[in-house]
Formats: sequence, C-alpha cells, structure tokens
Amino acid sequence: MNLKVNKNKLKNLIEIVNRITGKKGDLEILNFFRLKAENNTIQINATDLEISYQAKLKADVVKTGEVLIPAKQFFAIISNFFEEEVELEVNNSTIIIKGRESFSSLPTLSHEDYPINQNFNSDKFIEIDSVLFADFLIRVMAPLRTADIFKPEFDGVYLWLEHDLLKLVTTDTIRLAEVKLKSSFFKTNIKSKKILIPKKIIQEYLSVKEKPRETKICLEEDQVVFDLGDQSLITKVTAVEYPNYQQILPEIFSLICLVNRDEIDEKLKLNKIFVDQNKEIKLTITPKIKKIELYSKNDLLGESKNLIETEIKENTLMENENFNISINVDFFRDGLESVSTEKVLIGFNFSDQGSPKPILIKSPIDDDFLYVLMPL
Repeated sequence: MNLKVNKNKLKNLIEIVNRITGKKGDLEILNFFRLKAENNTIQINATDLEISYQAKLKADVVKTGEVLIPAKQFFAIISNFFEEEVELEVNNSTIIIKGRESFSSLPTLSHEDYPINQNFNSDKFIEIDSVLFADFLIRVMAPLRTADIFKPEFDGVYLWLEHDLLKLVTTDTIRLAEVKLKSSFFKTNIKSKKILIPKKIIQEYLSVKEKPRETKICLEEDQVVFDLGDQSLITKVTAVEYPNYQQILPEIFSLICLVNRDEIDEKLKLNKIFVDQNKEIKLTITPKIKKIELYSKNDLLGESKNLIETEIKENTLMENENFNISINVDFFRDGLESVSTEKVLIGFNFSDQGSPKPILIKSPIDDDFLYVLMPL
C-alpha cells in the first residue's frame, strides 16, 4: 500500500478513531484501526464493540492495500506532523509515515483478524439540519453528566417521534430536559419511534468537526446510525422502559417568576463558593417586593446572600407569604444556561402539605425547551 493524503483532513478522522479505540484492554486488536486504500480513496474503520466508526477520504493512491494500524501512536504522529501532505507506505508488517523532511514507522497487523464491519440499513430515517440538531442535543446534555451515577439505564438521549413531533429527552431522575421539534424542522419516513440512543455515540457525533448540511439518523430495531455522508457512527441499542415523564411535568403553579438569566447566574457563581457538599442553595422569593434571595452557607468558609429582581407573572400564595426552596446550585445553573432567551421563566409549586414540587425552567416565549428540577 502506498498513498498520499492531506494531513489535516486525515487528522480530523483519526482523532475520532483515537477516542473510540483503546478502551478494551483485554482485546489488543481493538487498539488498532483498519485502513484500506483503493480507487483514490481511503476507508477507515474503528470499533470498541459498542460504537463503530466508518469514514472515507480522497487520497492519491499509488498502490492499493489494507492494514491494521495502532491508533494511539498513529494519532500522536499525525497530530505532530508539520507538513500539509503525508505519505503512507506499507512495507511487510510496517507502515511508514513520511513527508519531505520527516520519517516515522509503526508496526501493523493483518486486516483479516479485525472484527467484521457493521453494515446498516438506511430505509427508515430521520433527516435534520446538522447545526440545528447539534444545538438541540447540547441543550439536553446536562442530565447526562450524572445519569450514569443516579440511573445508568437512562444514560442516553430518548428519541420520541410521534404525530409529526420529535422529542429529545434526558433525565437522571433528579432533573429532566426536553426539546421538541416540529415537523418543519426535519424529514422522516417513520410514523412513530421510541428509542434510547446511548450517550457515548451522542458525544462522538457532537465531536465530528466536518458534518454535512444534513444529518441522517437511520433507525433499526437493534441499532442506530448517524449517517454523515463520508462518515458514519453506528451503535447497538437495547430495549429500555423509559419512564412516563410527562406525568411529572408541572402544569399548574403557585408562583411564576421571570428573571434575567445572566444576572442570576452571576449571583449564583458567588453563592457556589459557599455551598456545602450537597451543593445546596436556598431560594427565598418575596413576591411583595419582587425579590429573590439566594443563600448558601458553608460551616467552614462562611455564607453568601444575594438579591436579584424578579417579575411576578402569577401568584396564588397568600399576599404576604414568602416562598422557600432548596436546590442543587449546579443543576439549577445547568437549567438556566440551557434556555436560549435573555429572560427565563421559573415556575414553582407547593403540594397540599406545603412541601415543594419540581420546578420548571423554560423560555417565556416558547415551549420548545423545558427543564425540570427536583428540590432537595
């Protein structure tokens, strides 16, 4: 095998390969990726048996061939390669990586020992603008940072397609984020589908630097594919009984406040310095003076008390009654940051016994995104 290829374009692909490979210490061959060269194209395959990655890239192929290359070491070489074009040449069981003024070599393995590639069927799909889809995924990612701790079986994005509406949902059972996309934002030939897409493939999808204008999500019974034209990410999925989360979405509120997102976040940063190990912050809302007090205390460091102004949109509490609730400051900030508008609507409610129920965080002008947080 002998070929020449653009170094930067190759590096972008091998960066993904490097993240996927090398996670299975008991299977040495998974530390390698497969490189096949023919018809002025190179094809790259990598897998950790959970996710498979396939990519194609134009190259000047002088001699065809197929070989397995150690991913970590190859990525390190390409990352530090200083010329625009790199030449790859296989000589017996060695691959030579060279430019006009540089030369490196690595051992290779026979491609015949590599796990079989995963094929996929693109008959059933959802097609959506790549920039828009990535933005929506990022907005629901916060609960996934802790889902593997609190509820590992929900560690992914729940895709729910029904009645020309596509929902993306995440939860760790303490908080929940939901994005809703109307049919004008996507194309599909599927009437309905519910599937939990693992977090790992979502993270890899978001890391792909050169996405096409449209992302094609191919949905099969046991796998999901992100088809990106010259690149594809494939993962197996298992059946999961996702909770009927709509039952906990608050609809009626004792108190609805509007706050400036940046102002409250600045105050919360100061409060965070003084939180305890539970990261608890106490909110006291005083509707009469239209103020929210943010209070945190640490027995070793001290305390912090900050006031912000709020606009009261609805209040069914007693005239001079204050509202108190304790929440996790990091989880609260995650919800605020996921709202795209300058103003944020926060809905509070009490049960008949006076204990707080889940709070709702969303934009005051649309219902495309919502974030629900359980109090402490």
